[in-house]
Amino acid sequence: MKNRFAHHFAVAALTGLSLGSAAFAAQNVIKVDDLHPGVVINKENMMSADLAIWNPPSRYYDMTSALVDGGYTLFRFPNGSLSNDYHWNGIGKYDSTGLWTADENKWARGFLGETIYRGTTKDNYGFVRRSHLADGNMETMWWGEILDPVDPPWVVVEFPEKVDVDSLQIDWGTLRPKAFEIAYWTEDYAEYPGVHQALENKLKLEKVVKVNGATTKYKSKFRTRYVAIRFKTTDLPSKGVQIREMKLYSGETDLLGGNNYKFYAMSTRNGDKARTDWTDIKWDFEEFMKYIKTLPNAKAVICVNAGTGTSKEAAAWVRYANKVKGYNIKQWQIGNELDGEWEESGPISARHYAARFLEYARAMKAVDSTIVLHGPLFSTHKMTQKGAGILDGKYWMEEFLRIVGEAEKKDGKRYLDVVDLHNYPYWTPNEPKPADMLKAMLDVGPNMDTLNVWMKRHLEGERRIFLSEFSTCVQGFSLLMDYPQASAVASIFAQHAMRFGNRLQVLPWDAFGNVFKGPDDTWGTISMTALVKEGSWNHWKSLEPTAEYYGIYMTYMDFLENGYAVLPVKSTSADIEAYAIGKGDSARVMIVNLSETPQVVQIDRASVSATGGATEVGKGDLVRTQVEIFGEDQFKWVGTSQNAYPYPKMGPSGRRINPSKSKDITVPPFGLAVVQINPQVTSGEAAAEPKVLAAALEKKVLLAGDTLDLFGTVVQENGQLIGSVLSIPELGISKVITPDDGKWNASIESFHVKVPFPANVKLGSATAVLKISGLGKKSSVFKIPFRIRGAYRTTSVMQNFDNGLDAVDWFPVANGDNATTIGAKVFNGAPPHGGFIRHDFMIEQPPTQGWPNFAGAYYVIPEEVHNSVGIVFDYATNHSNPDGYFEVQIASEQVKDYDEFMVRLKNTRGSWVRDTLIWENMTQEGWGKTIPQLDPKQIKNFSWRARYSGTGYISLDNIYLLQEDGTEVPMPRGLRRLR
Repeated sequence: MKNRFAHHFAVAALTGLSLGSAAFAAQNVIKVDDLHPGVVINKENMMSADLAIWNPPSRYYDMTSALVDGGYTLFRFPNGSLSNDYHWNGIGKYDSTGLWTADENKWARGFLGETIYRGTTKDNYGFVRRSHLADGNMETMWWGEILDPVDPPWVVVEFPEKVDVDSLQIDWGTLRPKAFEIAYWTEDYAEYPGVHQALENKLKLEKVVKVNGATTKYKSKFRTRYVAIRFKTTDLPSKGVQIREMKLYSGETDLLGGNNYKFYAMSTRNGDKARTDWTDIKWDFEEFMKYIKTLPNAKAVICVNAGTGTSKEAAAWVRYANKVKGYNIKQWQIGNELDGEWEESGPISARHYAARFLEYARAMKAVDSTIVLHGPLFSTHKMTQKGAGILDGKYWMEEFLRIVGEAEKKDGKRYLDVVDLHNYPYWTPNEPKPADMLKAMLDVGPNMDTLNVWMKRHLEGERRIFLSEFSTCVQGFSLLMDYPQASAVASIFAQHAMRFGNRLQVLPWDAFGNVFKGPDDTWGTISMTALVKEGSWNHWKSLEPTAEYYGIYMTYMDFLENGYAVLPVKSTSADIEAYAIGKGDSARVMIVNLSETPQVVQIDRASVSATGGATEVGKGDLVRTQVEIFGEDQFKWVGTSQNAYPYPKMGPSGRRINPSKSKDITVPPFGLAVVQINPQVTSGEAAAEPKVLAAALEKKVLLAGDTLDLFGTVVQENGQLIGSVLSIPELGISKVITPDDGKWNASIESFHVKVPFPANVKLGSATAVLKISGLGKKSSVFKIPFRIRGAYRTTSVMQNFDNGLDAVDWFPVANGDNATTIGAKVFNGAPPHGGFIRHDFMIEQPPTQGWPNFAGAYYVIPEEVHNSVGIVFDYATNHSNPDGYFEVQIASEQVKDYDEFMVRLKNTRGSWVRDTLIWENMTQEGWGKTIPQLDPKQIKNFSWRARYSGTGYISLDNIYLLQEDGTEVPMPRGLRRLR
């Protein structure tokens, strides 16, 4: 892409013409029909953020600026999927069937549960559980309940390929049927979402089998990938059916004896037990409420547990929050994505969810009739993909709306106030491509039109729409961290706003999420924030903005405007997707470039064309026009590993064009542009104060001779920035900043400035001071701390392993009550390297532990560490598991919640490498309370650890301490050779 840009601009330079000249007339025209306005935009309480329980409180305090500056006023708790596992109040009791009853007046920190009636196989973000239908344990069971007589529970077994089935055995619980059906799918493959939610019934009945006792056996002979066990309501007890164990045989082999299959159990009864692998969740309900009170105009959105919880528990939460505490929380969601098999107790059918929703709605509104209820939190934008769950040809979402609508008419009450759904349009099993991703976003709009038709058909009166989760996809590609992600999420947001902008709420997923590895072996996540690059400084403290944040920011803050109406728009090019709103003689257009080449566009408004075009400045198109651009020149993700980072890392770049000379607008490849035609501009005393939206230093600690590397994005709402100066008082430096487009003339500007330091620069702490000026003689000052240090040197040997194992002060930590072990052996050698130590390990993964197990060698540290600035060490590693990895953990007295300072090491596959750790550059793993900087005086110990099941070793040598002064003690030159 860089080569294409270079060539494009080189041609312009050689011809002596700018891109805006007549020689570069626009190749695309965006036709905006501002004579036929539609839905009028209302931005009140439109922006929402998920403040999930998996993050520590400090994470949200660090992102406060991001949330406030981005216009976020609604905050969701406790999470998405974990909402169906979470009990909001730790004071209460379980009944004999696993239903938790919470106290209505007293409160203690909530906790997570897991279903005790698991039918569906669970494998979701490290949380792996076998189905109780075939776990080899007669003490566990699946319990399918009946909430609608038309919709009895049933089970599907899915194999990766066709199998021969010749017999079946089922061990029943107390609730057993009179008879059941065994059936199999006649096609080779059932498209997603699978047999359990297929629209067309392609099951063939094998046999209706009578049940005469606690165990039923049946001989059969068929070949299939999908086996179904179905029931008729008339054959079931009123409380449903229970299966303790199920076996499918092919000859002597039990096909359900391993893990090479998946169960889908429809209509699982609620009820759970407390999880023991994830406890003491500090981001609880009261901590959440305490935090959002610090934010302007903040309101809570609570998602109640409709997976393993009860309507009574949900009603108790309403009573506690609104009657006991007086929080007056209005917005309540009932469950999360229960159409999905990844949810606890999911998947459930449309009828089952509708029955559960109505039960919850009646109970919750009986406590507080003023609350606003959301449902069904449908997992997809694809309205016609998922069947209702009983193979009757009906669509899941429409069936839910129909049942609720009929109940509302019958009872004369409104139960469903907000239709709530999620969007993740892009799915690929292979290497993702930005063009494919952006085109996949365009599937959203037509599906929302279908939803709109269904709502009008089944519901009386208009309902609000909450897009309570959306992003491109939920896979971990590095593409999701790059600039095309901004264009993609902006497209999703805009398509909803064009249809429901008068009643829309949106929640981009997620406020913060750690990166993880995707199918293409690259690392990424869907998140508005990311952990800062090691050794850098950011305005958002432990976090920095992602491309997704900027895409959402441009859409909400700079494209959408209260009182503007949605305008029909057409593009003459398939490479351009555009959205438009307008009011009077003002308009805003958002443009997404779907292609890998720059696109030059012009905007033609029908009102201007109808009057023959404008010839007078200040009328028609000859008005103030601001363009914001976001592409790879503003933000680029560098690398594909877990330690990748953005460079450059600016937000949108604003500039003004002169329509009397050229209306051409260049949108970068896969980039995003927002055009404001005749925008509101406030000057004089009423002008807003300029402010910093984003600022980042690539290195917060520099050497003499280094270059200060600063990125920034600044704004003056409804104004115009006119300049900025960077000064460093301690060094006598002052520098005028030039924005990346060369001119200060827009309400948002981005810049990248470098300040080189001489070799004899003054050492010590310093401050970069930004003074930003805007209209109305308004200015603001922003300060950025940094430090210039002397050169590091190795000043002492902590351990070189030259004196045998008895001279090494270490101890093993093998986590889990299992076969996990780690040992040590010193191998003697000749100078210059001498001996080294090897820690051989074997790691076993506990089956109920949701994070990768570890074995570590923990080293007792000498006192000299407390006066050091870091360490240098040699290491060689090997791990039998391709997913296995290594890390150095620096334990500190500063950390109270186990979120220690950590650095991940390479799997060197036996080769020796040398690494350096600087204490002030180190960061924590990221799930606990944020400590601004590691203090060496509070270091407790070092540990070198291996993660994930498998075997291997960690070899260490030449551990030296670093300081900025003192006599150098040289390390051995070169690296140890392989033995």
